[in-house]
Amino acid sequence: MKQITFLLFLIFTITNSFAQSGNQPREMRNRADRFYNEEQYNLAIEYYQELSRLSDQDATINFQLAESYRKTFKYVEAEAYYLKSYFQAEEQFPLALYYYALMLKLNGQFDESIRYFTLFLSANENKTELSEFLEQTIIDRAGSEMAKIEIAKAPSPYPIRLESLNSAFNDYAPAVLDSTTLVITSGRISSNRSVIDERYGEAFTDNFYFTKTENVWHDKTKQIFSITNSRYNDGSGCFNRTGDKYYFTICGKEREQCMIYFSTLKEGIWTEPVALNDNINYKTFEAKHPAVSKGGDTLLFASNRTGGFGKYDIWMSVNSGVENWGPAMNMGNVINTGLNELSPSFTDVPHTFFLSSDGHQNYGGLDLYMAKTFSNGQVALYNLDYPFNSTYDDCFIRFADRKVYFSSNRKGGIGGFDIYAATIPSTISFISKLSLKNRDARGDVKLNARTAKVNTLDLLTARNEDRIEYESLTYEKKKIVDKIIYNKIHNIPTQASDFLGVVESDYKILLQVSEARYKEHEIEKTYAKTFLTRVILPFDSLQGVSITGLLTDSASGVVFTNTKILLLDESGEVLKTTQTNNVGRFRFTNISSQRNVYLRLEQRDENTLQKLQVSDLSFVNFKGQRVYNFENIYFDFDQYSLRPEAELVLNELAEVLLATPSMQVEVFAYADDRGKDEYNLILTQKRGQAVMHYLASRGVDQTAIAVTAKGRQENSSTYIEIQRQVNRRVEFYLNGETINATPSAKTYILKKKSDWNSISTSTGVSVSELKKLNGAAEDKIHIYQPIRIPYTVKVISDILFFRII
Repeated sequence: MKQITFLLFLIFTITNSFAQSGNQPREMRNRADRFYNEEQYNLAIEYYQELSRLSDQDATINFQLAESYRKTFKYVEAEAYYLKSYFQAEEQFPLALYYYALMLKLNGQFDESIRYFTLFLSANENKTELSEFLEQTIIDRAGSEMAKIEIAKAPSPYPIRLESLNSAFNDYAPAVLDSTTLVITSGRISSNRSVIDERYGEAFTDNFYFTKTENVWHDKTKQIFSITNSRYNDGSGCFNRTGDKYYFTICGKEREQCMIYFSTLKEGIWTEPVALNDNINYKTFEAKHPAVSKGGDTLLFASNRTGGFGKYDIWMSVNSGVENWGPAMNMGNVINTGLNELSPSFTDVPHTFFLSSDGHQNYGGLDLYMAKTFSNGQVALYNLDYPFNSTYDDCFIRFADRKVYFSSNRKGGIGGFDIYAATIPSTISFISKLSLKNRDARGDVKLNARTAKVNTLDLLTARNEDRIEYESLTYEKKKIVDKIIYNKIHNIPTQASDFLGVVESDYKILLQVSEARYKEHEIEKTYAKTFLTRVILPFDSLQGVSITGLLTDSASGVVFTNTKILLLDESGEVLKTTQTNNVGRFRFTNISSQRNVYLRLEQRDENTLQKLQVSDLSFVNFKGQRVYNFENIYFDFDQYSLRPEAELVLNELAEVLLATPSMQVEVFAYADDRGKDEYNLILTQKRGQAVMHYLASRGVDQTAIAVTAKGRQENSSTYIEIQRQVNRRVEFYLNGETINATPSAKTYILKKKSDWNSISTSTGVSVSELKKLNGAAEDKIHIYQPIRIPYTVKVISDILFFRII
């Protein structure tokens, strides 16, 4: 499952701890495995990266590298290695597929995550040892469906902003004293300690005390709050109402586990922290993230003690006076799931509190929720939605006057986790508006199979020629329909009593849905399911043709945006791929009119596919247009994330495309000769998609981009490693009547070990200009690295560089 290791002592940066050239593979493997088993994941990553480069077919190395990335919240990097380990050893690492789908979700690729979650379910449905993961997959898939819809909605009335007190390290768990005083937890190395937590590579976390004057935060930790900081991990706390007590977490002080302490303010000085009693800090289990009610009589906290529903649950204790906390009570299965519930928080509004969870239907990792208790004793759970929840991890929400603070490691921050804030009219208005949404998260699929039941609710059916639509059902009832269909295919008898909580009347309706859907599946087994239309070109031209069209819903006329369209030839080979823009239009340029061509969709959900149609097709003779070859970009081995110099090339390409809207760029993506053909085809698709997403993020219309994945390429040179780097590339061809594209640089492959000074001497270009042209933040250069040289340099050393023709 999604690993949350004390969530809030996490980190992203590490120091290079070994010289790769001085380590033999066996020694490196031993060190990597030792660091991995000791949860020193950032150190493990260094070794596994090198081992993967040396032995790219070792699935165990790739899987443990993916795990190390995930557990240090590097979701983009984890995605690539889960995919690789899945293709290399599916039977050995069946969970690689689940985590690959999960990383797609966390990285905001909702359609793909839905596809791979579904694939994981179908591939492992009868594996009882994976039942827990199968249940969580249903929840995660539902979350992807929800996030896809909610994030696309209109902007929130609560714009969020980064607080100025953030650092390049992890900053989280805001504890609000008043509108001008805030304590946060941080791993910043600028603290008064030099000891590093080797699990993650940052300093052990401390409490940092900030006060605000004229909208500027000032660090007063040393003067006011240093007593709360030890040589261990300190943080994630809260003040009481009067501000004279601070409850917080320390991990590793009296015992290995995290415990909850409090410090008291006496005569202007904070006292030595004291641990709460054994009802809170129970035996050898963790207790952390305290939240004290405004009256000071109720404590909520997170713990993994026995008697809960999952990994970490929210527990409650009542104070009988003088910090005499009573036995902890679990908050129940409406709040708690089989995964993690963390960081509870009270407000001034009675009968409500906030928390974070990764076990309910969510946007990505941890989401923020509000729990509300009604007069009849029922508890409702509400997802705070976007923008408070992102596809990454969002937690530790706190309220102060007309401000709300929370923590997130979403993209666009300064460090790992950062403190975000939003202005609200008032806490009670915020809660009231959230309650009126009527989206009680209790209706979501729960992970905990011991308590989850299918509610007997009115089926949300829609009729089209007396047919009940599968897509109108709840997620839970879709699950039942899928099971009925599975049983029918495998000749397994099914009855209403097989499904807990389903009454006979509902079962009969679901049976009708399954019968209709089973017939659909039988018809839609063929490749033609994704077929859109044959394109009949209106004229014969050796110059080629440009095609434009509109993708809409055949029933409602609603346009489909951000949807991939594939252009095929008569043999079914994919010629090009593009994506509809924000008004549903797509475009292909330079199509030969001498061949039959077809349009189809990329494989997607069957129910969506049957509604799509192409309309408003138009054609333009390509005569008078020309093709221009733009500067290539290159990728690291087995990666599809963009290198720094590649982003600079794409910035220049985006400027050209924005200046010439009629132009289209054809993107050809390649891979080297290592690995299976199927895997490399997917890898090159990912490289093409990375380019498409980046150009789109720079404002380029998606119809101006067409992608072709070329897959694995054989070596054609005796310089094998150089040729492999050349093959890990994307080529660009600009199609248009007028092309104004003056190249600023050309890329070469470094043949031997070198440095920027040597390259500067060889080319006559200053070191600073070379670094700027290559987006280089470090002095280190690797052999076979792509290096951009200004186009004006006429003499290139054949000793240093391999020329790319």
